[in-house]
Amino acid sequence: MPSEYAPRIRARLATEQVLIGDARSRGWDREVERHEATCRRLQHLLDDLDDGETR
Repeated sequence: MPSEYAPRIRARLATEQVLIGDARSRGWDREVERHEATCRRLQHLLDDLDDGETR
């Protein structure tokens, strides 16, 4: 995956963090779990990008 995607992934990660806060404030535990899972996937993508850039 080209590193040009990293800014878009970071922006999406920030959006997901906001959504986690909103869901938490509303007591929507399942939504919190869903957004946290998305954050983990996005972070994994960013980690893979970082690994690729250091090679």
